[in-house]
Parts: sequence; C-alpha cells; structure tokens
Amino acid sequence: MTTPRLFGTNGIRGVVDETITSEFAYGVGSSVASLFKSKKILVGRDGRTSSQMLAEGAVAGILARGNGVEDCGVITTPGLQFLAKISSAPGLVITASHNPPEYNGFKVVDSDGIEIPREKEERIEDLVMKDSWNVNSIPGQREQRVLPLEPYLSSIKSYVRKEKLANRLKVAVDTGNGVSSLTTPLLLRRIGCQVVTINDNIDGRFPGRNSEPRPENLGPLSTLVRQEKATFGVAHDGDGDRAVFVDETGAVQSGDNSLTLIADEILKKNPGAKVVTPVNSSMSVTEVARRRKGRVILTQVGSIHVARTMVREKAMLGGEENGGIFYAPHQPVRDGTMATVLILNSILDNRMPLSKLMARLPTFFMAKEKRKCPDEKKSEVMKRIRQRLGNRVTSIIDGIRVDIKNRGWFLVRPSGTEPLIRIYIEGKTENDLKQLLDEFRPLFDETIGT
Repeated sequence: MTTPRLFGTNGIRGVVDETITSEFAYGVGSSVASLFKSKKILVGRDGRTSSQMLAEGAVAGILARGNGVEDCGVITTPGLQFLAKISSAPGLVITASHNPPEYNGFKVVDSDGIEIPREKEERIEDLVMKDSWNVNSIPGQREQRVLPLEPYLSSIKSYVRKEKLANRLKVAVDTGNGVSSLTTPLLLRRIGCQVVTINDNIDGRFPGRNSEPRPENLGPLSTLVRQEKATFGVAHDGDGDRAVFVDETGAVQSGDNSLTLIADEILKKNPGAKVVTPVNSSMSVTEVARRRKGRVILTQVGSIHVARTMVREKAMLGGEENGGIFYAPHQPVRDGTMATVLILNSILDNRMPLSKLMARLPTFFMAKEKRKCPDEKKSEVMKRIRQRLGNRVTSIIDGIRVDIKNRGWFLVRPSGTEPLIRIYIEGKTENDLKQLLDEFRPLFDETIGT
C-alpha cells in the first residue's frame, strides 16, 4: 500500500479542523522529532488565527519524543530558515503561506536552512500515517529564542549599497497583514529609508487584502505609491518569502520582471554565473542570461527544487514567477525582504527609476490561467492532455510543456497546493500570445473544463 502524500509543492497545507488539526500537528511534530533524533528543533509560526494552536500541538509532539524545542514565536519563514542555517538546527514553521485564512500547514526545514528534500518528506509521511508514538521517558526542554529575527536582519542589512543611499528614498510597503511586517519595514527604516505602510498589523484573518500578492489585490498599494511619490512599493505574502513590486508610476511588475531585472544586475557583475528557475518562468530570464553570458538551469515548480538545485550547481541566484527570489550569498531560499534589498540596490546602482529599469528588459507576453480540478482527477486529466499533444511535447520536467519555435511556449501542470490545473502561455509578441491562446484554449477547455 502506498503512503498518501501529505507534502505538496511547498509543505503540508489544508483546511483547519478538517485535515489540519491539533492532533495532526502532534503527529507532524512527533514525526519531525523522529526524523531528527536527539536534535533541538526550531519552531516558528505565522500570524494565522490557528497557528498558535497548531504550534502547541507540534511542540508537544517534539517534546514527547525527547527533542528540545527553541521557540521562535511569530516569525517569517525565511527568518526561521536563516536561524536554522546559522544554528545547524532543523526547523518547523507553521504556515500556509498565501492560502486563504481557513488554511494552515507546515514547512519542515533541514539543518542547512532549506526545506527538506523529497526523501525526508516521504519519511515524515510514513511516520504520520503509522500514528504510533513512543513517548520518551525524559521529555525535551522548551526554551524561548530572544529576538529571533536580529541575526537575519543584520545579514540582509550587510548587502545594502549603503554608500549610495545618500538621498532618503521613500518605500511603500504592503505586508498584507502577514508576518513580514516584522522585517521589511524595520529593515528599510534601519538603512535610512522613509517607509509608508498599509496592512502592516499582523492579522491572520487577512482583512486588508487576499494574502497572495497578485496584481488584482494591489490596487491600494499602487495608489499609495503615487500619492506618496514613493520610489517603489513592495507587497508580501503571509509568511514573507515572496515579494511583488510596484514601480514609481503605480504599475505592478510581474514576478518574472523582478527576477529578470535582478538576474540582469547580478550577471552584469558576475558574468557566467548560474540562475535557477522553474519551467514556468518567462523567456526574458533566459534572454538576459544569454546576453550576459550566464547560464539558466530549469527545474520543477516549487521552492525546494530551486533551492536544492542552487546548492548542487553553486548558483548565485534563483527565482520564481510568483515573486520568489533566492539569493545564495545570503541564503539560497526565497526571501521577500532580501528581494526588496536587491530591487533597492538595482535602483541605487543605476540611478534610474524602477519603471525605466524594467523598460530596458526584453519584453514577452504571458497569460496565466487556472481550471478547477479535484486532486484525485489530476493524474487522468494530465494523461489525456499528453495523449492529445503527442510528439509536440518538449518537456515533462514538471507538467507538460510545449515549445513552439519562434512563437513561444505553454505549460500545463497540476497545482501542488490547491485543487487546480495551472496553465502558462507566453508569446514573443502580443499576436503570438493571442494565436497560442486561440489554438490551445479549446484543448484545455475540453480536457480540464472551463
């Protein structure tokens, strides 16, 4: 009998009091403790209303197995990952990232600060499903971490081009009622920026906006940037590992654009460096790397694949189309506050507004769509799509990708976190994009549904 998968693209997630309960959290904590025998485990949580309850359940499971716990309290995911890296201690973050407030979940961090690889996920899944725990005769001890974010903030501050921060820049920050309110506004103020904020109180109900920083959710931030004449704006997701930027005109820039700009700046200073990105990223990243004599390495979708590939390939930069930026000199995991500093440095180095920096980049045209699809039907749907596309398929690294020479590409893949099939289509021109949509939408509608 095959053990059911608990881990999706980025950790374990589900609806609280349905699949995610305090009893389940106890099982996850016990399993993590069993995986990391006798080791102290860092535990942190986001600001969701259920996170405290789930943290207590997980901590109880860890202590019962005899492991120690270093309680980091409310913290961003990259903040806890940095502590794990410098402490060589594994960690557990209670978070559902950008999912709606009724969701929660778990991210398990290895002692190098990166989410655990698939073989360790499988070990935890197996242990959770056995649901049989031996309580250690000597329970572990719990201690509170004092000022857990200070080492992380000090590291990021060291990458700021301080010598070029002569004029006090103004930055608008929308933390989306998430835990990055503990990092980005504070860091920017420490380096001398003026900061204006919205949705900066931590509230797990996410009353200000949807927790995912998508363009349709960032109208108030765009307005704030224009009203305050800010240099740029940044929006984060619930656990602070992603960042989406708004230029000084109020235009929301895509995650692909941010990654391409940062890649261009890094490759300019480090010709030949490697950039790791998933198969659903824009052709603009590859084009910039070609111009700068860099190398792009494509991976499956999911931060763990990008991070582990970066380590293996000794890559300097990684990035995702959703606003995830991984900067190896700091830590090879996605980090919204580090991404903010890299964008700030790009503006300072070039003495040019963000809109003009973006305008210099290669331009392609992308559409992103999604179709509802129950998890149990995803495999059959993907099988039908592949059969219909036949020998046109060019990659199955993750999902099904078709590259059309001199026109563009499209990718169809099942979501690892939601009951959805995601579709990405990119054309070299607007007309190419329209033609690709006209040609392939009927196939998607017929095989997945509308």
